Amino acid sequence: MEQRTRGIYIIISSVLAFAFNLSFTAAAVYRIQIAQLAPYQLILVGTALEIGVLVFETPTGVLADLKSRKLSVLIGLAVIGIGFAIEASFTAFLMIAFAQIVWGMGYTFISGALHAWVSDELMNQGIEELLLSGAQYGRFFSILGIGVAMGLGAISIRLAMYTAAGVLIVSSVVLSGIMPENHFSPTVQKGKVWSQYWNQMTSGIQHIRKHRILSVLLIVFLLYGLYSEGIDRLYELYILEHLNLDNLLNIPAVWVIGGLNAIISIAGILMLGLVKKNLSAGIKTVILVMQLTMMMVVGILLFAYSPSVFFAMAGFLVFRMTREGTYPLLEAIQLRNTPSEIKATVLSTFSQTDAIGQLVSGPLMVAVAAMFGIQPTFAFSAVLLGAVIVMLMSLIRRMRAHKEEK
Repeated sequence: MEQRTRGIYIIISSVLAFAFNLSFTAAAVYRIQIAQLAPYQLILVGTALEIGVLVFETPTGVLADLKSRKLSVLIGLAVIGIGFAIEASFTAFLMIAFAQIVWGMGYTFISGALHAWVSDELMNQGIEELLLSGAQYGRFFSILGIGVAMGLGAISIRLAMYTAAGVLIVSSVVLSGIMPENHFSPTVQKGKVWSQYWNQMTSGIQHIRKHRILSVLLIVFLLYGLYSEGIDRLYELYILEHLNLDNLLNIPAVWVIGGLNAIISIAGILMLGLVKKNLSAGIKTVILVMQLTMMMVVGILLFAYSPSVFFAMAGFLVFRMTREGTYPLLEAIQLRNTPSEIKATVLSTFSQTDAIGQLVSGPLMVAVAAMFGIQPTFAFSAVLLGAVIVMLMSLIRRMRAHKEEK
């Protein structure tokens, strides 16, 4: 049963990676060349996504703890697919933004529930290694998704996006019959339904507030959210219009974005393998996250300010591949420091904090980009990542002090 659980977790990670990269590779070109969104609209599309995550993240995490993590994952897969299909059907900015809210809501059903499910099913045995393995398999299937996007995108950008939607919806149906849930005990809360939700959410927040590691980690997640919107929403535009890479290589834009994402996925596999090889629970995990974050800062600045297209793209590759290794490690820290009965709620609270950071960051990055341009926007992202490094240093000090107390 343990091997079956590990296998299904790998399958879900792979399906999500395949569908996301299939859709995102096509959508990047769709928004720029078909919908013809302006830079501020590209950022606001991301803001709409974070609104969906912000509104629904904690309620869906609470639902997973109170009812069923398996059901939450299945609903999430289907709703994400519906969101992808909506975007592919319209070119109007408002409808594209609405699609982000829909699939963002779907993602919240998965974000806390999936890792809470696998953590309890395995009783945390080898959880760090499994999360990294899931991310590695995800990178393999990312490459496959990108390849399919490039092939289908040459025929129709919309066809690639509809295919991603169909894969997720079908996967939800198939997994309903094979996904186990043997070690989950619904959290019992007395009172009416809304009272139960409120009590569960309050329990999760209180646990984070009182926990010396998780309380600092929550600030780290807020800062990760703050830095990301600028570069995540503008890097395709920067590559296609400022670095002019598609014209330099004389190939379609979807091939540029797809090829770049494939290279990033391959580099991500290597990075995750290196992280897994040097994996160690506890304080060394946080030190590794800090080192990876430092490399992210260097990569962003090289991408933004290198006079050479080659070195700029090398910097972007460094940024993306080092980011691959941070989130599985941060999620493992959360899982090991949270009791089962509030696990999905706590994980969702962290995701919601990240969403708050991204939601605040969206208008802020719009203002910076409008006043100063894209390159200073990237530099601002790097400065915010510097604040992450400071908080991780603080977390390391706390962990060392706690260890000495023992």
